[in-house]
Amino acid sequence: MGDHGGGRLGRVEKGLNEDLLKRPGITRAMRAQLRAQARAVDIAEAKKDPGEVTDANRVYLESLKVAGLTPRLDERIVDPIEELLAGLGGSAAGRFDTAQP
Repeated sequence: MGDHGGGRLGRVEKGLNEDLLKRPGITRAMRAQLRAQARAVDIAEAKKDPGEVTDANRVYLESLKVAGLTPRLDERIVDPIEELLAGLGGSAAGRFDTAQP
């Protein structure tokens, strides 16, 4: 399982395996499907084929979503406007306000 010609798991399949350890409720069939698709991404990356990588990633991300494993780049969802306004509050507020002649 996970042999890409070199006898080792690929980057995506390793990450998936780590995630699956934390999710015992995912069925065997779904785990097998996720592993197969993770392997497809790893193989496409190894072949350095941008089209295959794009297609494999799209299907893999859809599969993760179906399994309830949506990937997150950041645990905290950031609204850029909220972050800007928060940064303007406090000591920054009024710093550039000067009396007009």
